Amino acid sequence: MMEFLFGRKATKKPVPGDRVVPLHFFENSLLVQGNNMAVSLVFDAVLDPQKLRGSLEGLVKQEGWQRLGGRLNKNARFSSGQIEWHIPTQFTAERPAISFVHIDHGISAAEHPAASKIPKPDTRPAVVGDPDDLESLAWESGYKPGGISDYVDSDLPVLGLRVNSFTDKTIVVLQWQHVAFDALGLQYVVEGWSAMLWNKEAEIPTPCDFNKDPFHSFADGTKPATEKHILADNRVGLGGMLKWGLGYGVDMLVRAKDNRMVCVPESYWGPQLEKALGELRDEAIEKGEDPSKVFLTENDVLTAWILRCVVAEMEMNSSRTVAASIAMSLRKAFEGDLIPPSAEHPYVGNAFGWANVLVSAGDVTTKPLSWLARQVRRAINEQGTRAQHEAYYAMVRESGMGLPIVVLGDGGMAQFGFSNWTRAGLFDLDFSPAVKDAGDFNLLPCTPSYVQENHGPVKPADGFFVFGKDQKGNYWTSACKVKGHWDKIEKQLKKDFEVTS
Repeated sequence: MMEFLFGRKATKKPVPGDRVVPLHFFENSLLVQGNNMAVSLVFDAVLDPQKLRGSLEGLVKQEGWQRLGGRLNKNARFSSGQIEWHIPTQFTAERPAISFVHIDHGISAAEHPAASKIPKPDTRPAVVGDPDDLESLAWESGYKPGGISDYVDSDLPVLGLRVNSFTDKTIVVLQWQHVAFDALGLQYVVEGWSAMLWNKEAEIPTPCDFNKDPFHSFADGTKPATEKHILADNRVGLGGMLKWGLGYGVDMLVRAKDNRMVCVPESYWGPQLEKALGELRDEAIEKGEDPSKVFLTENDVLTAWILRCVVAEMEMNSSRTVAASIAMSLRKAFEGDLIPPSAEHPYVGNAFGWANVLVSAGDVTTKPLSWLARQVRRAINEQGTRAQHEAYYAMVRESGMGLPIVVLGDGGMAQFGFSNWTRAGLFDLDFSPAVKDAGDFNLLPCTPSYVQENHGPVKPADGFFVFGKDQKGNYWTSACKVKGHWDKIEKQLKKDFEVTS
């Protein structure tokens, strides 16, 4: 399918001269390989697609960045057909650094059936749109993501750019197979892309060497854990896994789902953050503790608020376990040990761990938001250390599941996931050098007014993506939920707004 859409024949035989690199630990799992990604950045200006293309291609051609122009091939030497990187020594017109498509629609976004549905913020937290409405702009016509096989069965570079031009907007879509990088890896890519666009090549750091896997010890256990994981006693056993799989697994793989985008304005989340901090400071004073040490981030409160709204909508038994898995980057914890400092040589790949919050549904719905936000912050702080990450992946090895995850909680729990992309800085990208016919106004910032993602084919239910905060202070988050549940969420958002305002 992909080779047909891009006008290329499938290339399965290795190309002589390509640099061959094995997949790293985090790349060699179905969790990663099962997702082709597309992030759409909406700019309220007409951008030059060739400038966008040239700057991104220029980044991939930079020393150390060439892996992003690599192809994915199966190694015939292995009966299992092991996948590996095949990186061209030189990019050509026949084998470009990136795939590129430009569509000039020749009309305003409001006149286009999909672009006219770009979500707009509300004055209160609200469901504002369906990211799948823009799917036809994110992917090639008729394409449905099939995972890593779409790349293995073609000579498609792992990174792609799709530019949709309208007379008043530009929708810039970055496409990639998840083996290339995670959310923080995305940050380094877009920062490098922006630097190329601004002619600041000298400021782009060289990524750390990808010829060897710095996290191989997570796979082979050559660096054993030095302590027990905090939640080791909460591992779900075989019976619990079967029960959990019949619930969450069926929701993920079988049941129809709706995708929706929620916008949370600063006028709402700001006061919620201040209220939460105030409550925790008062509590610290009552306990004789230093209130200045109370700390919460905006995302702690946002994660807690999303969890509370979703759990309240489900009206579950108060004793039921609620499990929230929060994706974390491993980079900070392992800098100076397994990887070099990111400012010098960033790790542009996948390196993720998890902070797991286990609470009861009753506590989520009855206790203050400050309490739940503190559980989120505590889980991130306590489980985000080097030793705890090592302990977690020791459990991964013991599980033998072949996935970089361990299921924690119990078989009857309600499972939720959070992937926070705020640090990727997508809303802060300034692409003003690419503005067409800007004249003297080309120094005015040109940042995205809206950001979303589409992915597939694996679409877990209740997996929330937080894309960050736009220039007006609005937070944007999306998720797929079992069909019919978003109507209940909309009612819950309205109710929560009325109660807390």
